[in-house]
Amino acid sequence: MGVRMNGKLLAVSDLHVAFRENHTVLDSLHPTTDADWLIVAGDVAERFWDIERALGLLSDRFAKVVWAPGNHELWTHPSDPVTLRGDRRYRRLVKACRDMGVVTPEDPYPVWHDEEGPVTVAPLFVLYDYSFRAPGAATKDESLRLAHDAGVVCTDEYLLHPDPYPTRDAWCRARVEWTERRLEDIPASHRTVLVNHFPLVREPTRILRHPEFAQWCGTERTADWHRRFRATAVVYGHLHIPRVTWHDGVRFEEVSLGYPREWRPRPPREPLRTVPTTAAPGPTLVQELLPGAAATSEAFTDAEGPPEKHLYPEELEIVEDAVPSRRREFATGRVCARRALRGLGVPPAPLLRNRRGAPQWPEGVTGSMTHCAGYRAAAVARRGDVLGLGIDAEPNEALPEGVLEAIALPREQEWVAALSRKEPGVHWGRLLFSAKESVFKVWYPLTRRELGFEEALIEADPDKGTFTARVLVPAPTVGGRPLDHFSGRWLCREGLLLTAVTLLPAPVGESAPTPPSGPQNRRSSGPSEQSAQMTS
Repeated sequence: MGVRMNGKLLAVSDLHVAFRENHTVLDSLHPTTDADWLIVAGDVAERFWDIERALGLLSDRFAKVVWAPGNHELWTHPSDPVTLRGDRRYRRLVKACRDMGVVTPEDPYPVWHDEEGPVTVAPLFVLYDYSFRAPGAATKDESLRLAHDAGVVCTDEYLLHPDPYPTRDAWCRARVEWTERRLEDIPASHRTVLVNHFPLVREPTRILRHPEFAQWCGTERTADWHRRFRATAVVYGHLHIPRVTWHDGVRFEEVSLGYPREWRPRPPREPLRTVPTTAAPGPTLVQELLPGAAATSEAFTDAEGPPEKHLYPEELEIVEDAVPSRRREFATGRVCARRALRGLGVPPAPLLRNRRGAPQWPEGVTGSMTHCAGYRAAAVARRGDVLGLGIDAEPNEALPEGVLEAIALPREQEWVAALSRKEPGVHWGRLLFSAKESVFKVWYPLTRRELGFEEALIEADPDKGTFTARVLVPAPTVGGRPLDHFSGRWLCREGLLLTAVTLLPAPVGESAPTPPSGPQNRRSSGPSEQSAQMTS
């Protein structure tokens, strides 16, 4: 086993340095230590000289640079003096990278070492094969026709040539077969970080504003690679929607910068993302109720040692007059919250409280915490992925006498009574209480208004593990979502009742790759036109 490395494994993609503002971002990229590695997951630029200059600058700064090509590097751009096409262009890029010491998909995979042992960092080049077809399409030709009819056509159709292969999908098949053999040769004792410009699974593309665009975003032939090849993380770009999702317990991180028109309106963030390599724990109970964009942590016992060991001084002040059990509970909740935030790549910091006692999350993050006897949990997500979330845990026990009548509307009391007779293993009154708590935890941070127990009507589905909430008072619209109704999920396990409500953003607008404005996708000869005409 090698010695643990002291640096960070950092990642970025879709730098698109032909844009002046993006070139300024490139100039600002520096390692945090002399030992930092940098993953560049494609789409540095379109012209050969821009690609070479950018990667050369980065290779001079970082201990190691690992590059996987995107579709833009493979374009034969009208303004590029290097007129090579297809595989010959790719091979020329590989040679340029090797001359600069940049690792490519053709080179031996480098090995990173963390506290758990070796991690093979594998840059991939597998393209796409149109298998992420447009809705309603049974074949590639049908999918392409639907895209042309909708005016959603990737510029690859005009500038990315597959020579000497007859088609891009044929080139993809050859690359997948060759890459698969290489991945199978990685020692079984090694975990992996898989680096590809395109997502290895289709799920991340389902957020696209134009679903027709997904056919240029990957191949179904790689859908199980994160499981087969022991991935602890998958790094990709292309979609211009930076976020974290989880698939089969594996962290997928989209690390793109994107076009200035896309990243300017977003909250400021560090362009280099830290890639965690330590093995992710199995899904928490509450994770089962939340989307992949959420990161969670839970504990069934309080954190070891005195609370002072786990709290910042500012946090300790909050509970300095509390009884010991409350101080331990508070400290364990903060431990869970910081672990969950680490899953988003957010560094640890004090988590203080607002005037209602709820945690104040870092900029750009939404979250929720819960605690009950024998259980503490936290869930967080980036606001670009989730507008709001609420979680609540309760013991699967009957409510104290009189509480049900205080919190339940007549209609709710009816279904609680009916389900209590039908399925007595679940304490439905307690579940109702928990669901209302989760709804409030989403409602209040977005509206800054109170919401009484009698102001939301809950309906639970005992078979699907879901519930709905209808708000009975005037509700605002936030982020394109009316807050007059919510959907949630619940489970009963290990003596606990857990509920969760997630409010997702309205369908993606500018965050998605911008397709051509009409069915005829003009070619562009310069950066100024490229901004309007070229797509990811």
